[in-house]
Amino acid sequence: MNQARYASVAKDLMEGIATGRYPVGSLLPTEFELCDLYDVSRHTVRAAINQLSVQGLVSRRKRVGTRVEASSPRGGYSQSLASVADLAHLAETQQREIQTVRHFVADLSEAARLGLVPGEHYFCVSSIRVDRVHNAAPLCWTDVYAQRDYSDVIELAHAHPDQLIAGLIEAHFGRAIAVVDQQVRAVLLSAELAQALAAEAGSPGLRIIRQYRDEIGELMAVSETVHPADRFTLTTQMRRDRSAS
Repeated sequence: MNQARYASVAKDLMEGIATGRYPVGSLLPTEFELCDLYDVSRHTVRAAINQLSVQGLVSRRKRVGTRVEASSPRGGYSQSLASVADLAHLAETQQREIQTVRHFVADLSEAARLGLVPGEHYFCVSSIRVDRVHNAAPLCWTDVYAQRDYSDVIELAHAHPDQLIAGLIEAHFGRAIAVVDQQVRAVLLSAELAQALAAEAGSPGLRIIRQYRDEIGELMAVSETVHPADRFTLTTQMRRDRSAS
């Protein structure tokens, strides 16, 4: 299956839904019709429709077809950490201030820490995030990594400081983030980070690495965020699995 092709098909269908070519409540063309329309295989069409489904744009029912459910993707990703769908509220309430952008080839150390491919070309957008409502110290430092193929998103990141870079990749390249793997660990703030975040060097912090993956598990972007301990609280809830008790 050609990944670039199914992403292109998904992007065109998303644009068709957004512009009303496929209104909410209507059915998309059948898989066979879409195959003819885009000159692609059924595997490619199904992968494209899966992307739309992940974003809440369509639903599929046997012997009915693919129904358009919404004209725009449901809310993206936000800081509530209770679900993947909560991660967009963060971008709405905090402002990204880009500090540096670098292009690099991933070495073994970076690849192991972030889940990148050694020897592949990537870029890194480094930013601080500030609360747009309260004029307080920076909330965190974030490094966002993505493959060189997504370099166009750097300009978009400058133009849209209130949107997550992972979300910009979704919108610009027509790919859907289906899952976010998250790793959290305690750290001590380095002198450099402490200075950027107006914190004390050596004070406690929390580092969160998020790996954004599509529906077939391919890595689309990685973010590495460091929060001073007094500016971030992680709250989770666990429920007993009654079937195991």
